[in-house]
Amino acid sequence: MPTNSNGSNSAITRRTALKSGLAGGVVALAGCTNNSGNGVDNSNREPVEERVDKRFTKALHRGTYGMDNASWNPYDPSNEMANFDPPGLIFDPLMVEYQSHGTFQGLIADNWEKEDGSVLVEMSDEWTWHNGDPVTTADLVTDLDIRFRISEITSPDDPASTYIEDYEAVDDYAIRYHLHDDFTIESVLTNELAEAPLFIKEDVGNPSFGQWRDDLMDADADSDEATTLVSDFQEWSPELDEVVGNGPFQLKEVTDTALVAEVYDDHPNADDIYFTEYVIEHHEDQVLAFIEEQVDAIALNLPESPDLMQQLPEHHEINRDYDHLWSVLFNFGDYDWPNSPANNPTNQPITSDERVRKAIACALDREQIFASVPEEYDLYELPPTFLNSTAVEEGLVDIDGYDNYDVDHDRATALMEEAGYQRDDGQWYDEDGEPAELTLLAQSSTAVQVDGLDAIRHQLEEFGFTAEVDAVDEATYGESRFNGDHDIIFDNHPVFSIMGLTYVDFVWNWFAQLNHVDYENETWEIPAEIGNPDASDTMELNVMDEIEQLHLTGDDEYLQRLTWWYNQALPMYGCVIAGDYGAINANEWHVDASDEMLDNRVCEFNLVRLPDGDLRPYQE
Repeated sequence: MPTNSNGSNSAITRRTALKSGLAGGVVALAGCTNNSGNGVDNSNREPVEERVDKRFTKALHRGTYGMDNASWNPYDPSNEMANFDPPGLIFDPLMVEYQSHGTFQGLIADNWEKEDGSVLVEMSDEWTWHNGDPVTTADLVTDLDIRFRISEITSPDDPASTYIEDYEAVDDYAIRYHLHDDFTIESVLTNELAEAPLFIKEDVGNPSFGQWRDDLMDADADSDEATTLVSDFQEWSPELDEVVGNGPFQLKEVTDTALVAEVYDDHPNADDIYFTEYVIEHHEDQVLAFIEEQVDAIALNLPESPDLMQQLPEHHEINRDYDHLWSVLFNFGDYDWPNSPANNPTNQPITSDERVRKAIACALDREQIFASVPEEYDLYELPPTFLNSTAVEEGLVDIDGYDNYDVDHDRATALMEEAGYQRDDGQWYDEDGEPAELTLLAQSSTAVQVDGLDAIRHQLEEFGFTAEVDAVDEATYGESRFNGDHDIIFDNHPVFSIMGLTYVDFVWNWFAQLNHVDYENETWEIPAEIGNPDASDTMELNVMDEIEQLHLTGDDEYLQRLTWWYNQALPMYGCVIAGDYGAINANEWHVDASDEMLDNRVCEFNLVRLPDGDLRPYQE
């Protein structure tokens, strides 16, 4: 099972054993550990007991965030606001979701319950904006009014929300969300209410968000005036000196390279913040900045190469479960659906045939691919399911009998022949005598893609395909994969969430464009007996219908069926997994928190905005 075990050199030693052919290589080196992790000996030092005049510095996660000229309008389509960049520090969400554990913790919201097709959220009365005004449901309603009205104007045939049909403020600290259907509360929280910071304050800006809301409401939704108004609003932003947050830190100073925030003393968790300033700095190389101790923390971007990992200061790992799986993504070649991104496609991929996809999977040796990519990657050892290891370990899905697609050239040969191909002198040909050709598309600047696809090409050529790696620049890669100019791409997707497979609006709309298949309207025929690929009976399944039923019922039966479909239809075949975790300097900072908090994204902010997080400097 792939892990980010702190201090482990498992990826390095296993790779060394593979490359050297030493059967006992892993065992012989299994006791080696690197020089980083939570096992720091600070037994002779005590963290401070009261706030001291000290800065905590974090490297900016996204180098594209324009510190001093950023848009502070969350409805600006080009804005880069997110809960892991500066706004995540000065704005709080209703609640925090610990995605890899499937749990929630209230923040501004201190209670939520589902009743009669609605979700009632009760807010704490302890939160105030940084100008002293209370955070109330009026702020939530302003935000929702703007969101729903823009949808009415720009997309009148589509609902503004998959889950929320309407909403009403019950009083200043309670809001009721009326649902389109009887969705589970977990689905509503995950997809609508958790993690998103509360950005909108009605009277912020000139004109204010409230004025924009009123103008949008007053305009005829079908008019050119309304369309122009939406465009004007989306291009507008409050000035920096107008920005008012509600989180544990408030803006103090912003330059072109740094955002400086100071403790907001009226925040409910202010008494548990033990330093005075939180600074987010732009650095071209975040890992190097951490190595040189120019910053106290980085949010993600680890692990790096082994030589760089050895240079890291002693550190606590944070955001530990933010893993990305690199998979062989197959092109299904279905370009004739309304939202297809393909523009005049010419490639008709042979991977549109399920038997060819499975033959390719059986012809590939994941360990060879793993041995070829940069050393910070781990071998992925689960069968294709799209779920993270936590979901499997906790028993949400029984993967007994799922096809692991182990190396089996006899099976691969039988599948190719069943698909109508014949092998002559080691080369596969179709029924028209044309060679079975595969285009493997890579982004030339991404080492894992190029190295991984080189290993895949070599193995597929040995099996009898004609395969070519087309390594192109970033812009060409983006265009070509959406146009379907490939049979296979080697790309990554997150596997940090127990329910990651079921993020309807994000995951499957996104993968529909990469796989070139209409998941919404396609009906799939798969073996009827889950866990038995050889079952004679079959069942039909629609992906989006199963996801909808899962969100309506919360029944793991639908998750089981979805993962079984995924395993058998094989849109992707996982090969190597990469952690994408962050770190806090453990020589200077004491960190203590639950596994849920440490595992999940934005831990560096949750440590200061939640009472059960502990981030304190050591006494001098």
